[in-house]
Amino acid sequence: MRAFVALELPGAVVESLVQFQDELARTGSDLKLVERENLHFTVKFLGEVSDSQAAQAAAGLRALKLKAIDVAVSGAGAFPDVRRPRVVWAGVSEEDRPAVEPLARAVRGSLEGVGERDDRPFQAHVTLARVRSSRKSHELESLLSENSLRNFGRARLAELKLKSSQLTPGGAVYSDIGVFPLG
Repeated sequence: MRAFVALELPGAVVESLVQFQDELARTGSDLKLVERENLHFTVKFLGEVSDSQAAQAAAGLRALKLKAIDVAVSGAGAFPDVRRPRVVWAGVSEEDRPAVEPLARAVRGSLEGVGERDDRPFQAHVTLARVRSSRKSHELESLLSENSLRNFGRARLAELKLKSSQLTPGGAVYSDIGVFPLG
């Protein structure tokens, strides 16, 4: 199964992100928007794992003693950048990154050797859309630049979720494998 570890967002923040997705769609850019129920922060992507590896991941997450954190979800951008967007995202305020990054390091450390190796530096973000082509890319770039500091609201991140991802023609379908409350 394809698996990852996520921090899910409260409803008010999700509503704000969905409103921004509507603005993204109105640019006329060729986008595949992420479904409302799939908006989350990915802490660690594991890739294809066996049932025993998923159990190992769950045990590693269960053993962590992490605290819940409050963060401002803010800023819009794109990977690799707004001039060549492939993925459109919302981030975490600069002031709150020091709270998220140690949590991510602890999670990634606890899952060392489980799933795919990922040496990319962690960047807290919520994927909002994937860019399919360069159609109307100037409009998209303009909207992202105008919203680079936009505030989407505060989120209490109170649990880690080990999730599976099943790819279907209609998009990814996520299921919880395990839920791990943060103290």
